[in-house]
Amino acid sequence: MVMKYMQTPARPATYRQTITKLALPAAILVCLFSATARAEGPLAVKINVTTLQSYSGSDVLPKPTKILVYDFTVDTSNVQVDQSQKIRPRHMITGDENPDAVAKKASTKFSDELIAKLAKVGIPVEHAAAGLTPSDNTLSVQGAFTSMKQGDKAERSTIGMGAGAADVQAKVDVHLKTSSDAILLSQFQTDTKPGANMGGAAPVAAGMDPAAVAVKSKVTDRKKTLDAYAAKTADAMAAEITKQMAKQGWIKLDDKGEVVQQ
Repeated sequence: MVMKYMQTPARPATYRQTITKLALPAAILVCLFSATARAEGPLAVKINVTTLQSYSGSDVLPKPTKILVYDFTVDTSNVQVDQSQKIRPRHMITGDENPDAVAKKASTKFSDELIAKLAKVGIPVEHAAAGLTPSDNTLSVQGAFTSMKQGDKAERSTIGMGAGAADVQAKVDVHLKTSSDAILLSQFQTDTKPGANMGGAAPVAAGMDPAAVAVKSKVTDRKKTLDAYAAKTADAMAAEITKQMAKQGWIKLDDKGEVVQQ
């Protein structure tokens, strides 16, 4: 028996052109969304650093032999507790969802991260309790948290798209203790802003499932906690302090802002 196969007729040129026109914008948008997600990451947040004062004297300051990181002060009236978590049975039992406990936990995370980052400059870094008088040639980092907000975990988990995000704001003073005076090296303030989230706009426009987009956003937003933002704030502060140290010639930075080991 001889089987005859029918050749599938070629698609008209207009059909292929239409498919191409639809596919290219979708592909471009998907690529943009993927690139943005990789660039921002799950803890994407922008830390705004605003300089208030900095050393402008003509004298070259001596390089410090030690760095002291003091506990930052915080007024508990400026601490917002996540009410959606406060009423959960386990938190009601442990009592860990109150302004004092929340501030202590975030402050500890912040201090540990700041000390770890500053240690990379090659100068010994120590934690200092309030009231400790710095010795000569010591760089002291002191400050206060002007706002701490846990945000709303329920909103981050169910809504996403940046809803319920945490927030950290702080003011920092960096002094160099010399034999004659405590010289202000830098004073600046920081505040957190969630990274730009394309959310569902690009993928939906590209024909993707809006529900799938929302799920991805929620998984990302769950990690935007107060402790995570406190750590990111510490990273930004360390970067700003190292810049000021580099201006004095105490250390050298490469093009990426990383300390060049000497």
